[in-house]
Amino acid sequence: MRAFHETRSYNKGWPVQIGTVHNMSFLAHWHHDLEFIYVRQGSLRVGINSEVQMLQAGEFAFCGSGDIHYYEHTGSDSELIMVIFNPRLIGAPAGWPIEQRQHSGFILRTDATSISSSVDNEQIRQQLAAIMEQLLLEHEQQQAHAETVITGLLHMLCGLCLRCMPAHGPAIRRRASAAHLAVMQGLLDWLEQNCTQPLTLQDGADEAGMSVFHFSRFFKNVTGIGYNTYINELRIQRAEQQMAIRERKLIDIALDCGFGNVRTFNRVFRQLRGCSPSERR
Repeated sequence: MRAFHETRSYNKGWPVQIGTVHNMSFLAHWHHDLEFIYVRQGSLRVGINSEVQMLQAGEFAFCGSGDIHYYEHTGSDSELIMVIFNPRLIGAPAGWPIEQRQHSGFILRTDATSISSSVDNEQIRQQLAAIMEQLLLEHEQQQAHAETVITGLLHMLCGLCLRCMPAHGPAIRRRASAAHLAVMQGLLDWLEQNCTQPLTLQDGADEAGMSVFHFSRFFKNVTGIGYNTYINELRIQRAEQQMAIRERKLIDIALDCGFGNVRTFNRVFRQLRGCSPSERR
């Protein structure tokens, strides 16, 4: 589980990743690559910028270049098909969508995400589900010319999503403005780089150029969790990496990762992981 700006790497150099994921949780992050998920079974909470939905089986979400998104496993067993790829594969190396910004990244069973009444989103949802299943099948079977077929399916995937956007002019903006999302993208990077320091809510608000009140609400709205919880999650992730080195003492790990003492480290670790650091080790 990572956060902040993610630079992806792909096997064999072909910039596509396709697979199934179970019970996924992932902190708020963003990247240039496009990300599509289809819920095969169960349910999953998904946040894209400032919009949050509890996706059910048969529903779909997509993230354009630079969208801040997170996933939260809520206890229900879930299985997803996830497709991530570099937008240059669909002729958009600078990012996608090119001229429009989607007013919603969700296509639901009972949704009205399309502005145009002429667009049948239920039909589109069914088509998207079929494409996601076909992408997974092509990836798993690796028959002749699989890359060509997969590239064509990615074009269809993006084309159908564009049909759920306005035909003319800029899309309706989500509650978070593009400027605020750019601030948040920079802030996530800043938190990743400085999470071992004693950061206060005021520090975050100053970095974002907001009042503490507005910053606190905005941060939780976009990331799905509070500011302090987010920082603690980053610190615990670092600690888990260091705990793999058996020679390292827990007191040293706690201090290196931004915790003032072992007692605080133990308390936060148990809150976020459900066990103590020594039990996990």
